[in-house]
Amino acid sequence: MISLTEKQNDELEKLAKEKGFSKSAIIVLALEEYKKGQKNA
Repeated sequence: MISLTEKQNDELEKLAKEKGFSKSAIIVLALEEYKKGQKNA
């Protein structure tokens, strides 16, 4: 489980609705993008 501020949770819900993904899927995608960025740093 992760902890988010109310604002972060609101943004996550908004993005999930816009993209048609679950909140968990958005977090997984964000983590994958972060890992890609770390490899290129």
